[in-house]
Amino acid sequence: MRILAVDDDPFILELLPMFSLQAGFPDMSTAPSGAAALEVLETSEVPFDCLLLDINMPEMDGIELCSRVRAMPAYRKTPIIMLTAMKEKDYIDRAFEAGATDYASKPIDMAELRAGLRMAQELNVARKSNQPAENENAPQSPSHQSGTPSPLSEGVMIEGIKNLVDGRALENYLRQLSRAGLGGSQIFAVKIHQIDAIHSRASAAEFLYALTEVIDAISNALGATRHLMSYIGDGNFIIVSNKPNLETSGELESEIQNTLDEKNSEYDNGDPLDIEVSIGNPIRPNTSEAQMIEETFKRAIARAEARVAIRQNEPRPVNIRSPRSL
Repeated sequence: MRILAVDDDPFILELLPMFSLQAGFPDMSTAPSGAAALEVLETSEVPFDCLLLDINMPEMDGIELCSRVRAMPAYRKTPIIMLTAMKEKDYIDRAFEAGATDYASKPIDMAELRAGLRMAQELNVARKSNQPAENENAPQSPSHQSGTPSPLSEGVMIEGIKNLVDGRALENYLRQLSRAGLGGSQIFAVKIHQIDAIHSRASAAEFLYALTEVIDAISNALGATRHLMSYIGDGNFIIVSNKPNLETSGELESEIQNTLDEKNSEYDNGDPLDIEVSIGNPIRPNTSEAQMIEETFKRAIARAEARVAIRQNEPRPVNIRSPRSL
């Protein structure tokens, strides 16, 4: 695995290759600044498999660098680990919003660094084995997708959508909050009804289009509330919101559903693509139990599925589709 470490501290740049070698990853290059890192990435004939970025650097900090790296087609899915002493929630939020995959602390903890690099290696292996013919320089938007959708159980990452991260990054985000003892977040799930019927009928482009419609509706409903979300498969979205107060999800659910109804979404042949969603009541993550994050996700999904069962026994207002302009 080819690794690029970026830090403005010469001592750290001297230590990191030695630590990486001890962790079983001998192929590490270094760069002393964000500008130098971008030059290395742009001129390297073989893409790097993992990036380690310091946050607190002059001129271009690691968060801006992360965002600029994510804009490069070859690095849209490359694992990026922020290596920093910055433990305030604002830095953690901004790093993951910019596209970070994980967040490791300084002073460097050997076990933590080894775990992060192994995670990066696992992600690279999974990505290459699941999509052996993937062209990472091709556009990733739904309009450029065709053919059969990915299996329904698989998570889907749609590039270029703000606040959307993959499932592993969302788990790592919550783990970092837990390690820092930072509360104030809440987790809830959004479930698409009859997702199997949509998936079986839709092309890959149509399925990604349906997911994007839901993502847009969720983002619009949450407004300025800081949040991250991930589509983890089977019609399930997990959302981590920084809204301070736990509230029942009924009002948010209605707002999202109304937005979806107003979109008048269609399959490519013009047939209506009526999307209905349910939301489970939010859960406050236990910041003292980082290992319980996966279980919390399951609980959030179970609450959304219970809400689906309730709504399926209720009459749903007819969606009167507005005429489209010619």
